[in-house]
Amino acid sequence: MKDMNAKQAFNLGRSYHEKGNLAQAEKIYEAVLQVDPHHAEATHNLGMIFAARGLREEAIEYVKRSLELDGSNPNFHNNMGELYRIAGQIEHAQFHLSAACELKPGFSEAFSNLGIIHMEKGEIDDAKYCFAEALASNPKNVNALINTGNLFRKTGNFNDAIECYEAVLELSPDNPTALICAAISHNEIMDYNNAAKYYSRLVANRPELQKEKLALAEITLRNKDFRKGLKLYEARFNVFNILKGDRETLWRGTGLEGKTLYVYYEDTVICGLGDTILFCRYLHELEKFNPGKVVLQLQPELAELFEGQMPDFVELTTEDVQEFDVHSPLLSLPMILNARAKTIPLANGYLKAEPANRETDKIRIGYAFNENIDQNALSLFEADDRVEIFPLEGTMKEKADKAASADLVITSDNEIVHLAGAMGIKTCLLLEENHHWRWFRAKTEKTSEWYSSVTFYIKEKGADWLNVISSIKV
Repeated sequence: MKDMNAKQAFNLGRSYHEKGNLAQAEKIYEAVLQVDPHHAEATHNLGMIFAARGLREEAIEYVKRSLELDGSNPNFHNNMGELYRIAGQIEHAQFHLSAACELKPGFSEAFSNLGIIHMEKGEIDDAKYCFAEALASNPKNVNALINTGNLFRKTGNFNDAIECYEAVLELSPDNPTALICAAISHNEIMDYNNAAKYYSRLVANRPELQKEKLALAEITLRNKDFRKGLKLYEARFNVFNILKGDRETLWRGTGLEGKTLYVYYEDTVICGLGDTILFCRYLHELEKFNPGKVVLQLQPELAELFEGQMPDFVELTTEDVQEFDVHSPLLSLPMILNARAKTIPLANGYLKAEPANRETDKIRIGYAFNENIDQNALSLFEADDRVEIFPLEGTMKEKADKAASADLVITSDNEIVHLAGAMGIKTCLLLEENHHWRWFRAKTEKTSEWYSSVTFYIKEKGADWLNVISSIKV
């Protein structure tokens, strides 16, 4: 570099930068600034190196300095705007991105980035204009195509969104953003087969994408492919802090003679009380392994309900267990046992309760609704003199006893449907059209594979819950 002038040195640094050798590029840019402290491009490019390393504050400082040296450079304004947008400083971002678009008409990337700002602010028409300008200048701008797709998705136009993502994949077949957005869009319109296809392409050769692998697992399970789906579902180990023992002692179906198997509930955003009730049925299947003892750790809320309801070889606790030979999260049992959707065990029920005293000959309907369903939706039954309705409230044991005294339970997708289903109580489950995977592809007036006493009632697009509930016959 001794024989180079600042321009030659900068070009060498830029060459290293473009090849991804950031360390060498940084050294050269710094050397350029030693010779020419007012070199705007070297200052800017140093800022972008800091940005690539996640050093946001340093990046903003250097790009801001480059704009002080050359305020008419549209690239500087574009990158400054993006840095501010990522930092959440939306107004600053909009100022610089607007400047980039004014300084360089047809600047595709700047228009695309400005469109993101408008979209985040809910300014849909302005976002549409910016993305259209970006694509008019460069129809193959991958970011602009993805952003246009995201705008369609935001406004509920999922088919149009999918077209944008597919256009990206024609240009860049392995683009991860387009793949995940296409998968999500297909899932939203309940095109689960195509959603699975895109998730499969996404996670192939990307072991770091465990959340996406878990999403693929749920879609696969929704399609009743337990063989593949349950194995994929083990990805939750890498997404949530589930395991209560090391991986070397994870039980994987070996003999349990004289051994203690520790099975524990899963405390995550995708698992709750209902999942414990749902999957505890598989404990009955463990008898064939002749276990010395199975210790089941339950949520405290379920302890009283489960007392005396499990096989003799199962010991209940609400505390973490320290002494065991092998361990397993509860939701891994179906995978270990090679469960299949066509042969779900104990669908007729496996829990009991003590029915509350009946003081009436009326048809008793217990209900438990989530926040999205108003109790007024039961007005039809309230007006029927033959019917008495009551909420299923209290502890889980109290809810079970109340449910046991009901002729019918009407419930949202919550722990009550699992409680009533596991007790074999006639139950109407109210579901959104796009519901949780555990109900597979539920259809109105069809029975659940998990619980033979549970019948689905689906709220289709445009309907309301009153219409759905009024279709229930008592």
